[in-house]
Amino acid sequence: MRISYDKLWYLMKKNKMKKSELAAAAEISGYTMTKMNKDEPVSLETIMKICKIFHCNIGDVVEMIED
Repeated sequence: MRISYDKLWYLMKKNKMKKSELAAAAEISGYTMTKMNKDEPVSLETIMKICKIFHCNIGDVVEMIED
């Protein structure tokens, strides 16, 4: 099973938000952003911060895909 943040990247594109802007708004470290760029797992706290910014649910940001 793997994780995909494609839904997040789509949300950002739709809202014309850059990754650096998201990192600043959600107070996410560069290390965490790098992990998300590589589709690696991050903490639930990080996902919750992102959901708060976009006023959405976890499933609108991250997706688990079975191999």
